[in-house]
Amino acid sequence: MFRYRFSVATFIFLFISSIAFTTQAQAPKGFSDVVNTMSLQSSLANSAKSTQTISSDFSQVKHMKMMNDKVNSKGKFYFKREDKIRIEYTSPFQYLLVMSGGQIMVRDENKTNKINTRNSKTMQSVNKVMMDCMRGTVFGNKDFAVKAFESKTQYMMQLTPANSSMKNLFARIDVYIEKADNSVSKLVMNENGGDYTEMVFTNKKINTTLPYALFSIR
Repeated sequence: MFRYRFSVATFIFLFISSIAFTTQAQAPKGFSDVVNTMSLQSSLANSAKSTQTISSDFSQVKHMKMMNDKVNSKGKFYFKREDKIRIEYTSPFQYLLVMSGGQIMVRDENKTNKINTRNSKTMQSVNKVMMDCMRGTVFGNKDFAVKAFESKTQYMMQLTPANSSMKNLFARIDVYIEKADNSVSKLVMNENGGDYTEMVFTNKKINTTLPYALFSIR
Protein backbone atom coordinates (compact mmCIF):
# COMPACT_ATOMS: atom_id res chain seq x y z
CA MET A 1 0.00 0.00 0.00
CA PHE A 2 2.81 2.40 0.82
CA ARG A 3 4.06 2.01 -2.76
CA TYR A 4 0.50 2.61 -3.95
CA ARG A 5 0.43 -0.43 -6.19
CA PHE A 6 -2.61 -2.65 -6.42
CA SER A 7 -3.36 -5.93 -4.78
CA VAL A 8 -6.85 -7.40 -5.06
CA ALA A 9 -7.73 -5.71 -1.78
CA THR A 10 -6.39 -2.38 -3.05
CA PHE A 11 -8.53 -2.77 -6.14
CA ILE A 12 -11.61 -3.26 -4.01
CA PHE A 13 -10.87 -0.21 -1.90
CA LEU A 14 -10.02 1.91 -4.94
CA PHE A 15 -13.36 1.46 -6.62
CA ILE A 16 -15.59 0.68 -3.71
CA SER A 17 -14.30 2.17 -0.48
CA SER A 18 -15.77 2.62 2.97
CA ILE A 19 -17.31 5.65 4.63
CA ALA A 20 -19.76 6.16 7.46
CA PHE A 21 -23.17 6.93 5.98
CA THR A 22 -26.71 7.54 7.15
CA THR A 23 -29.64 5.48 6.00
CA GLN A 24 -31.24 8.56 4.43
CA ALA A 25 -29.09 9.76 1.50
CA GLN A 26 -28.72 13.52 1.29
CA ALA A 27 -28.52 15.43 -1.99
CA PRO A 28 -24.94 16.67 -2.54
CA LYS A 29 -24.32 20.36 -3.08
CA GLY A 30 -25.56 21.52 -6.47
CA PHE A 31 -27.73 18.42 -6.96
CA SER A 32 -31.36 17.59 -6.28
CA ASP A 33 -33.33 14.34 -6.19
CA VAL A 34 -34.21 12.76 -9.53
CA VAL A 35 -38.01 12.72 -9.55
CA ASN A 36 -38.53 10.24 -12.38
CA THR A 37 -35.98 7.45 -11.92
CA MET A 38 -37.79 5.22 -14.43
CA SER A 39 -37.12 7.76 -17.16
CA LEU A 40 -33.45 7.92 -16.12
CA GLN A 41 -33.16 4.12 -16.16
CA SER A 42 -34.68 4.01 -19.63
CA SER A 43 -32.29 6.68 -20.90
CA LEU A 44 -29.24 4.87 -19.50
CA ALA A 45 -30.43 1.55 -20.92
CA ASN A 46 -30.88 3.03 -24.40
CA SER A 47 -27.40 4.57 -24.30
CA ALA A 48 -25.91 1.28 -23.13
CA LYS A 49 -27.45 -0.59 -26.06
CA SER A 50 -25.67 1.68 -28.53
CA THR A 51 -22.33 1.72 -26.71
CA GLN A 52 -20.00 -1.03 -27.87
CA THR A 53 -16.68 0.37 -26.64
CA ILE A 54 -15.32 3.19 -24.50
CA SER A 55 -11.72 4.38 -24.30
CA SER A 56 -10.43 7.31 -22.27
CA ASP A 57 -7.61 8.79 -20.28
CA PHE A 58 -8.00 8.95 -16.52
CA SER A 59 -6.42 10.83 -13.66
CA GLN A 60 -6.63 9.59 -10.11
CA VAL A 61 -6.02 11.43 -6.85
CA LYS A 62 -5.80 9.60 -3.53
CA HIS A 63 -6.36 11.97 -0.59
CA MET A 64 -4.84 10.69 2.65
CA LYS A 65 -5.91 12.49 5.81
CA MET A 66 -3.40 10.92 8.20
CA MET A 67 -0.45 11.74 5.96
CA ASN A 68 -1.85 15.11 4.85
CA ASP A 69 -0.83 14.15 1.35
CA LYS A 70 -2.11 13.35 -2.13
CA VAL A 71 -1.01 10.62 -4.49
CA ASN A 72 -1.55 11.37 -8.18
CA SER A 73 -1.56 8.80 -10.95
CA LYS A 74 -2.63 8.61 -14.58
CA GLY A 75 -3.45 5.99 -17.14
CA LYS A 76 -5.72 4.58 -19.82
CA PHE A 77 -9.17 3.04 -19.46
CA TYR A 78 -10.92 0.71 -21.90
CA PHE A 79 -14.36 -0.94 -21.88
CA LYS A 80 -15.87 -3.38 -24.37
CA ARG A 81 -19.32 -4.97 -24.24
CA GLU A 82 -20.40 -7.07 -22.58
CA ASP A 83 -17.91 -7.75 -19.86
CA LYS A 84 -14.42 -6.44 -20.63
CA ILE A 85 -12.52 -3.70 -18.78
CA ARG A 86 -8.84 -2.73 -18.95
CA ILE A 87 -7.31 -0.23 -16.50
CA GLU A 88 -3.70 0.58 -17.35
CA TYR A 89 -1.71 2.83 -15.01
CA THR A 90 1.16 4.59 -16.78
CA SER A 91 2.33 7.19 -14.24
CA PRO A 92 4.02 7.32 -11.73
CA PHE A 93 4.20 3.51 -12.01
CA GLN A 94 3.06 0.88 -14.50
CA TYR A 95 0.23 -1.34 -13.38
CA LEU A 96 -2.37 -3.31 -15.30
CA LEU A 97 -5.79 -4.69 -14.38
CA VAL A 98 -7.98 -6.59 -16.84
CA MET A 99 -11.49 -7.91 -16.20
CA SER A 100 -12.92 -10.27 -18.80
CA GLY A 101 -15.36 -13.18 -18.84
CA GLY A 102 -15.58 -13.54 -15.08
CA GLN A 103 -11.82 -13.42 -14.58
CA ILE A 104 -9.52 -10.70 -13.27
CA MET A 105 -5.82 -10.32 -14.05
CA VAL A 106 -3.53 -8.02 -12.10
CA ARG A 107 0.01 -7.36 -13.36
CA ASP A 108 2.54 -5.42 -11.28
CA GLU A 109 5.91 -5.17 -13.05
CA ASN A 110 6.68 -8.84 -13.88
CA LYS A 111 4.28 -10.40 -11.36
CA THR A 112 0.88 -11.57 -12.60
CA ASN A 113 -2.08 -12.68 -10.46
CA LYS A 114 -5.25 -14.22 -11.91
CA ILE A 115 -8.57 -14.56 -10.10
CA ASN A 116 -11.69 -16.47 -11.14
CA THR A 117 -14.57 -14.39 -9.78
CA ARG A 118 -16.88 -17.42 -9.98
CA ASN A 119 -15.07 -18.80 -6.93
CA SER A 120 -15.85 -15.74 -4.81
CA LYS A 121 -19.22 -14.02 -4.32
CA THR A 122 -17.38 -10.92 -3.14
CA MET A 123 -15.29 -10.68 -6.30
CA GLN A 124 -18.39 -11.40 -8.37
CA SER A 125 -19.99 -8.32 -6.79
CA VAL A 126 -16.88 -6.21 -7.40
CA ASN A 127 -16.75 -7.33 -11.01
CA LYS A 128 -20.49 -6.72 -11.54
CA VAL A 129 -20.59 -3.24 -10.04
CA MET A 130 -17.69 -2.09 -12.24
CA MET A 131 -19.44 -3.42 -15.33
CA ASP A 132 -22.73 -1.84 -14.25
CA CYS A 133 -21.06 1.56 -13.85
CA MET A 134 -19.82 1.41 -17.44
CA ARG A 135 -23.01 -0.11 -18.89
CA GLY A 136 -25.41 2.21 -17.09
CA THR A 137 -27.19 -0.70 -15.43
CA VAL A 138 -26.52 0.15 -11.78
CA PHE A 139 -30.23 0.27 -10.93
CA GLY A 140 -30.45 -3.44 -11.64
CA ASN A 141 -27.63 -4.44 -9.28
CA LYS A 142 -29.32 -6.20 -6.34
CA ASP A 143 -26.21 -5.93 -4.16
CA PHE A 144 -26.68 -2.16 -3.87
CA ALA A 145 -29.39 0.39 -3.17
CA VAL A 146 -29.18 3.30 -5.60
CA LYS A 147 -30.15 6.91 -4.94
CA ALA A 148 -30.16 9.26 -7.95
CA PHE A 149 -29.52 13.01 -8.01
CA GLU A 150 -29.12 15.52 -10.81
CA SER A 151 -27.65 18.93 -11.61
CA LYS A 152 -28.02 20.88 -14.84
CA THR A 153 -25.30 18.87 -16.58
CA GLN A 154 -24.85 15.64 -14.60
CA TYR A 155 -26.52 12.77 -12.85
CA MET A 156 -24.95 11.46 -9.66
CA MET A 157 -25.80 8.05 -8.29
CA GLN A 158 -24.95 6.93 -4.78
CA LEU A 159 -24.57 3.17 -4.45
CA THR A 160 -24.80 1.75 -0.91
CA PRO A 161 -24.58 -1.97 -0.01
CA ALA A 162 -27.86 -3.82 0.36
CA ASN A 163 -26.50 -6.94 2.08
CA SER A 164 -24.30 -7.63 5.10
CA SER A 165 -21.36 -9.13 3.20
CA MET A 166 -21.01 -6.04 1.06
CA LYS A 167 -21.38 -3.74 4.06
CA ASN A 168 -18.43 -5.49 5.68
CA LEU A 169 -16.26 -4.50 2.72
CA PHE A 170 -17.45 -1.07 1.66
CA ALA A 171 -20.19 1.48 2.02
CA ARG A 172 -20.66 3.72 -1.00
CA ILE A 173 -19.62 4.60 -4.53
CA ASP A 174 -20.56 7.95 -6.07
CA VAL A 175 -20.89 7.71 -9.85
CA TYR A 176 -21.08 10.92 -11.89
CA ILE A 177 -22.66 10.64 -15.36
CA GLU A 178 -22.72 13.33 -18.04
CA LYS A 179 -26.22 14.14 -19.28
CA ALA A 180 -24.87 14.96 -22.74
CA ASP A 181 -23.99 11.34 -23.56
CA ASN A 182 -24.78 9.29 -20.41
CA SER A 183 -21.10 8.40 -19.98
CA VAL A 184 -19.31 8.08 -16.64
CA SER A 185 -17.11 11.11 -15.99
CA LYS A 186 -16.04 10.58 -12.38
CA LEU A 187 -15.99 8.08 -9.53
CA VAL A 188 -15.50 9.23 -5.94
CA MET A 189 -14.56 6.60 -3.37
CA ASN A 190 -14.60 7.64 0.31
CA GLU A 191 -12.93 5.59 3.01
CA ASN A 192 -13.35 5.38 6.76
CA GLY A 193 -11.16 7.90 8.53
CA GLY A 194 -11.49 10.63 5.90
CA ASP A 195 -9.40 9.25 3.04
CA TYR A 196 -10.97 9.35 -0.40
CA THR A 197 -10.07 8.69 -4.03
CA GLU A 198 -11.24 10.53 -7.13
CA MET A 199 -11.00 9.01 -10.59
CA VAL A 200 -11.79 11.37 -13.48
CA PHE A 201 -12.25 10.19 -17.07
CA THR A 202 -11.27 12.53 -19.93
CA ASN A 203 -10.78 12.41 -23.72
CA LYS A 204 -13.50 9.78 -23.98
CA LYS A 205 -14.02 8.01 -27.30
CA ILE A 206 -17.16 5.97 -27.90
CA ASN A 207 -17.49 3.02 -30.30
CA THR A 208 -13.98 3.03 -31.69
CA THR A 209 -12.35 -0.27 -32.65
CA LEU A 210 -10.45 -1.83 -29.74
CA PRO A 211 -8.13 -4.80 -30.33
CA TYR A 212 -9.19 -8.02 -28.62
CA ALA A 213 -5.64 -8.33 -27.25
CA LEU A 214 -6.29 -5.42 -24.89
CA PHE A 215 -8.58 -7.67 -22.84
CA SER A 216 -6.60 -10.89 -23.09
CA ILE A 217 -5.93 -12.64 -19.77
CA ARG A 218 -2.85 -14.81 -19.96
